[in-house]
Amino acid sequence: MNKLSVRYLVPEDPDALSLFESLSELHNAIRQRAFGLFEERGPGHGSEMEDWSRAEHDMVWVPASETFEDDKQFRLRLRVPGLKAKDLQITAMPDAIIVQTEALSKETSAVPFRELRDRKVFRRFNFEEAIDPARTEASLSKGILEIVAIKAAPAKQVKVPIQSA
Repeated sequence: MNKLSVRYLVPEDPDALSLFESLSELHNAIRQRAFGLFEERGPGHGSEMEDWSRAEHDMVWVPASETFEDDKQFRLRLRVPGLKAKDLQITAMPDAIIVQTEALSKETSAVPFRELRDRKVFRRFNFEEAIDPARTEASLSKGILEIVAIKAAPAKQVKVPIQSA
């Protein structure tokens, strides 16, 4: 089992901006691919969502996943065969976990036949309850990425005395 490092971010962190910029770049690339598909099939209405879905499928790999929750934690499992711990980047924020990687194949030689496609992984898992990013752990074993995110302690309620004038 390989332990993975988890990057902890809060929205105020300058690194959070770079994460959202990379998401914006990916969104723009998908949009450009979808427009290219629209141009290929010719003008006509009613297939825009198919173009978008195909563009996403062409560019982003969405690995099969499952989530579990109990009183204390969230547990995520993703099927990522062929990936190594060094390929994955896990980011924990108070309200979400993001799993991402770059394209899978770095092969530069000519390939006459290919079913293994170069696609990025970008999965965001949102939580209704806050987690403690600093206590999030990830491990990879036999192609299964497992992430455990401990729920944050609930905020303590403080009674504020009301003064009358």
